[in-house]
Amino acid sequence: MAKSKQLVTVSPFIILRDRKEQTPWKFTGIPGAAGQGQMVVKWEWYTMGTGNGDYSIKGAINGDGTPRISLERKSLNDLYGTILNGRGRFERELLQLNDMEYAAVIVEANLADVMSYRPNYWYENKVSMEAQLAKQRSVMGSIYAWQFRYPTIRWWFLPRRYAAVLAYRLLDRFYREKME
Repeated sequence: MAKSKQLVTVSPFIILRDRKEQTPWKFTGIPGAAGQGQMVVKWEWYTMGTGNGDYSIKGAINGDGTPRISLERKSLNDLYGTILNGRGRFERELLQLNDMEYAAVIVEANLADVMSYRPNYWYENKVSMEAQLAKQRSVMGSIYAWQFRYPTIRWWFLPRRYAAVLAYRLLDRFYREKME
């Protein structure tokens, strides 16, 4: 039985990935559009600068070094830590992202998981149930409020394995709509 060749398509753009990314998306196994097979995605490390997100497209950088498109990746644990302990810095980043042509915060968790999350250190430190619920409400309240304060930033909530596919699709759509 002969092996069939799998169709492979090379992405038409290079993804810029911030050097500070601790658990970056690998962009492997990204399915192409109909008839394209698997995508081969090229990427480069890049210093995005504070407030400029984690992912962009090579060639989509303004003269001042800010990206035209930016995607901010957040794990569930990082989201909680950022909102509860690094709120001021993150709000400054959101302010910068809000000025871009396209910006998104991609949280690697379903919204239901974000709403019910309880970090391990809450148990280890015997944080009361009332305090846990108040922190969860604070996180969700912040996300709701930021969607009105920074209306050009899109918020996405989905598991990590789909988050990389979504990120690629958003970057690809920007490239096709704004750069081709």
